[in-house]
Amino acid sequence: MSKNFETLPLRAAHYIRKNSLISEGDHILAAVSGGPDSVALLSILLDLKDNLGIERITVAHFDHGLRGDESDEDREFVRALASSTGLDFHCGSADVRSVAQDRKISIEMAARECRRSFLLGTAVALDARKIALGHTANDQAEEVMLRILRGTGPSGIQAMSPKTAEGIIRPLLFATRDKILEYLREQGIAYRTDSSNLDPFCQRNFLRLNIFPLLRQAFHPHIEETITRCADLAREEESWRASEVETRLRDICVELSENRVTLDCRKLKGLHPALVRRILRSAVEKVRGSLSGIGLVHLETLSELVFSGMTGKSVRFPGGIEAVGRGTKLLIRPVKCARSQDPRREALAIPSPGKYSFDQYCFEIGFSDDAGCVPSSGPDCIRMDADKLNWPLELRFRRPGDRFRPLGMTGTKKLQDFFTDCLLPAEDRQEVPLLCDSEKICWVAGMRIDDRVKVEAGTTAVLIARFFRLPRNGELK
Repeated sequence: MSKNFETLPLRAAHYIRKNSLISEGDHILAAVSGGPDSVALLSILLDLKDNLGIERITVAHFDHGLRGDESDEDREFVRALASSTGLDFHCGSADVRSVAQDRKISIEMAARECRRSFLLGTAVALDARKIALGHTANDQAEEVMLRILRGTGPSGIQAMSPKTAEGIIRPLLFATRDKILEYLREQGIAYRTDSSNLDPFCQRNFLRLNIFPLLRQAFHPHIEETITRCADLAREEESWRASEVETRLRDICVELSENRVTLDCRKLKGLHPALVRRILRSAVEKVRGSLSGIGLVHLETLSELVFSGMTGKSVRFPGGIEAVGRGTKLLIRPVKCARSQDPRREALAIPSPGKYSFDQYCFEIGFSDDAGCVPSSGPDCIRMDADKLNWPLELRFRRPGDRFRPLGMTGTKKLQDFFTDCLLPAEDRQEVPLLCDSEKICWVAGMRIDDRVKVEAGTTAVLIARFFRLPRNGELK
């Protein structure tokens, strides 16, 4: 028995405990593509299940539909792997090319967003507290290099975190791919090889196939581990800076609520420009829920507004956020939209099963007399007990005071609180469609159904509902 076989799971256990990735009684949703990293992840989680007190492991696989028969074979490989280990299997899919074309983003970015949406939605539906991804030290080193080459600031060098607020964990971020391949060989575990990884069609693949081999040759063979250590150090430094920024922000903040922050510009002007940028960055994140799409150019514009002292002047940022100068105060808030005056935001009646276009979505609703019929899995397609619905149905967006009973709960919950628990950004909450009957919210689309309409052992008729985003031209698919 080799040393690697003995130590890789133990090293993973140490890394998991050190970073508090898994808690006693956790239900883990393991994302498994079929490649070596994710297959090793699943094997190690199973090995450590009792040791770490994991209550349940569920396998999730996302089919990007990009490689034809090879994608189908990957899916069936993972399905068989889950079956052989006695684990539940959930699969999702999307037309990634259409998403990329529709949103004018790269195939890689579209695949990442579709996959992320599926995993988060499935975790919510299954009440899985953690989503385990198979990212390795190689992936981390590539991410650091990509960010540096794109001009990231100090916080960007920390790259991927071992865990996120959404419950995503990366238990193998410490391990190089060579060690993982060695582990799989020694245990005799089969895995799939993604042929697209051998094509330098995107920047990440170009780095992996062309740049890192040169770095190993010119510097040393363990360059990935060196770069990963830089990310670890940056993360520790960033954690310390964040605590300092939070302390300063509390002193400078005049008002802080769920959707607005007001800052004292007089106090901001007395600080170092670098600290001002970090405080503004933190304030924007509190209002917006994330910093996706917010770059240095936006923070510099915001800094200029602070130092200009121009009352009434405002600037807008990606994600529907605006900053307004008010004398010695700076107000950051969501852009106000008169949604109630927009006829597209009115409720749409659903008198019978069929296909309906609602705002930017298409809904398909139909009956099934087979309670055991399982449609393609994922948060975009659900089943409800047809006899528990009070027709007519309707599609609408949220209203003040909305409540529903999330699947698995015995009492009702404010929709606002549910969105907060799911870490849904404030600017996205008004965009979540709701399928309702004459008495209640039956489905928070893409997130969770109401417990009162769930399919049970005695169900005789099932209503199947699915939805997808419409193309830009608004035509039904």
